[in-house]
Amino acid sequence: MTRASERMASMTTLDWFDSIDRLRQRAGNALDLAGFGPLPTPSRVVFGAPGLRLRCYGAGTGRRPPLLIVPAPIKRWYIWDLAPERSVVRQALARGFGVYLIEWTDPPGGAAMPGLADYAGPMIDACVRVIQHLSACVQVSLFGHSLGGILAALHGAWRPEHVAALALFDAPINFDGMAPVLRRVLANILLAALPSEPGRPLAGSLLSAIFANAAPGAFYLAPAVDAAASAPFPGLLATHLRVQRWTLDELPMARALFDESVGLLFAQNSFMRGDLVLNGKRLDPGQVRAPLLSLYRPLSALAPPDTVLGFHDAAGSAHKVLLPYLGDVGVAIGHVGPLVGSSAHVLVWPRVFGWLDQLAGTAPARPRGRMPGHPLAGLSIIV
Repeated sequence: MTRASERMASMTTLDWFDSIDRLRQRAGNALDLAGFGPLPTPSRVVFGAPGLRLRCYGAGTGRRPPLLIVPAPIKRWYIWDLAPERSVVRQALARGFGVYLIEWTDPPGGAAMPGLADYAGPMIDACVRVIQHLSACVQVSLFGHSLGGILAALHGAWRPEHVAALALFDAPINFDGMAPVLRRVLANILLAALPSEPGRPLAGSLLSAIFANAAPGAFYLAPAVDAAASAPFPGLLATHLRVQRWTLDELPMARALFDESVGLLFAQNSFMRGDLVLNGKRLDPGQVRAPLLSLYRPLSALAPPDTVLGFHDAAGSAHKVLLPYLGDVGVAIGHVGPLVGSSAHVLVWPRVFGWLDQLAGTAPARPRGRMPGHPLAGLSIIV
């Protein structure tokens, strides 16, 4: 046996996927060279801690609470700020909001590896306290998408006094509605093959493989269909390719966060049942008091409507807004359509920021600069 073959034979499942991460990053670099990399808004890092950096894009006008965006800790943060015409960050800045965004970074390994309680609790809390200091505010408005939305909702229940508003975008929280997908996740052979190395992060490509195999239509078929539909439209095709580049930009996940999310949230639905204890406090949806906006996709297989609607109904918020979103062409993966879709930026986000203006009792700010157009009007309807 050669030395190379010996090394291959000794590789664990985690080693293999670490290698796949590196290969995927090279493919992403090739898309960068072709002009399809992200084009983020300038920002500055105002805080750092193990596992995260806090980016500041601007303090805003001071008339409303600043925004704190919580991305999903599996891929990179810039899906919220993909390109000038597909940037939630730029939409917010154009309307005078202060904007901060958590950039999740490689988690520390070993005994210091953070888990669900850390991500949803002290890690977000540390960012809120920095914002309170920098912006001279008491509360922030929390935005979250996917797993980032779950973390934002948990934080809203854990620290309700710090949350002025909570806006969740395609964030599945009521896992009673995800039985088919959950069965495929929990039965995945990759889970059984994982070595017991609790102090070692999980490669992003491993997580992508697990969830893509649980919802193959969303991750395999839909991007191919979207590529064909986007091809005649250069602007839509560029966004499609930028999203594809983002899917290759893997972020390792703390093993503790993965295990606890799958065990406590996905399998046991413990937050919805009121059985989840984080940092010594028992949490349930009724403890979310902030005004709540929930966006859901009626035809989603990855986050079926009941996973969003069940939490929306159970939340203790007195003021609630529900937004259905039917999707867009040119987003590659429907799950990120609310963040990068052309109709989402014309129809959804003005409503979201108008809602925040209404809560703050301020007149809507006139957008500064040119806002993105809608190359395929009528593809999506917001009821």
